[in-house]
Amino acid sequence: MPVANDKRERLVLAAKELMHRRGFLRTTLGDIARHAGVPPGNVYYYFKTKEDVARAVIHEHDTWFDRQFTRWEAEMDPRGRLLAYAGHMAARCEDLAENGCPIGSLCAELNKDDTPLNDALDRLLKRQRDWVATQFRALQAPNPDALGLELIARLQGAVLVAHALGDPDVLHRLTAGIKDWVREF
Repeated sequence: MPVANDKRERLVLAAKELMHRRGFLRTTLGDIARHAGVPPGNVYYYFKTKEDVARAVIHEHDTWFDRQFTRWEAEMDPRGRLLAYAGHMAARCEDLAENGCPIGSLCAELNKDDTPLNDALDRLLKRQRDWVATQFRALQAPNPDALGLELIARLQGAVLVAHALGDPDVLHRLTAGIKDWVREF
């Protein structure tokens, strides 16, 4: 687990890791506290419910994408940005083949019930789709909104298949094909 000084940050990072590996439902507040090295009672100082912890995890994912989008926009052209977006999955093939996509898995698990967390997850995915569509728009690709959705669906599908098969090579091959598809624009 990444080292963090602040107890709240340690709890969020521990929850992020555990929810990715085990899922939301199988992760308890006690598990999160133990993994963060924080006394269990301290969890309630920062979070009233497990859903509050999940909101913080979703925010952590969103913040990561903020940083990445800003970095990619400063360093690359739109095609390079799309390749970097696809590449962020390819760079984590072993972890994703073992545990699935942290965001995709959380969406799949939580969308089975109608919870307020669904709105936060939907916003996170829609934000990514909109950013990807903006890159296709900058490339003057036809129907950039549909292409944005297609890129995300291809990546999520690739992770799902690699995870189901437990084979990181599947994800390597599929993301290579996705990158070739992006290069066509």
